[in-house]
Amino acid sequence: MDEKKLNNIASSMDKGFWSFWDSMIYKALESSVDIMPPRLKKLIANYYTDARIRKLYFDRLGVKMGEGSFANLGMKIIVSANHRYSIEIGDNVSIGPNLTLVTEAAAGNGKEINTLPYVKEKLTKEAKIYIEDEVWIGANVVILPGVRVGRCSVIGAGAVVNSNVKPYSVYAGVPARKIRDLEKE
Repeated sequence: MDEKKLNNIASSMDKGFWSFWDSMIYKALESSVDIMPPRLKKLIANYYTDARIRKLYFDRLGVKMGEGSFANLGMKIIVSANHRYSIEIGDNVSIGPNLTLVTEAAAGNGKEINTLPYVKEKLTKEAKIYIEDEVWIGANVVILPGVRVGRCSVIGAGAVVNSNVKPYSVYAGVPARKIRDLEKE
């Protein structure tokens, strides 16, 4: 047998071998989502390469994600202990890499700082995040507690969103500001 035929056989064996293991890992992760510790759930939700598994694990961590919505690798959530569906993402939402969703902002390790009136009244906050249908979120965006992102809006890469985003508009910057309206045809 010549070298080319041997390489073809080895290549097809490799594909079958890796396909088998990929399928086994997928099934193991899918079946163990409800018994896995929260820290491991977060790790898999943030970084596992299969979007279907990430979506399943995010669901168990309190992120309700609609049909056709896709989160790239690195989406992080910061939620309170009572997190069941504290983040709702609509249908057909495109999420760039490294989105951070914060539903609870507090100086968790602080003692004195948490007693300061300005910190208690203005900076410490816990609230749900809503992202409506057909939204496009760029890479490295941060969305803070209580924000509602309106339908068919775009959030530019690197934005920090600390207030509601109007539907059919483009927001960018730190803090995010509206830079234009999007017209319907």
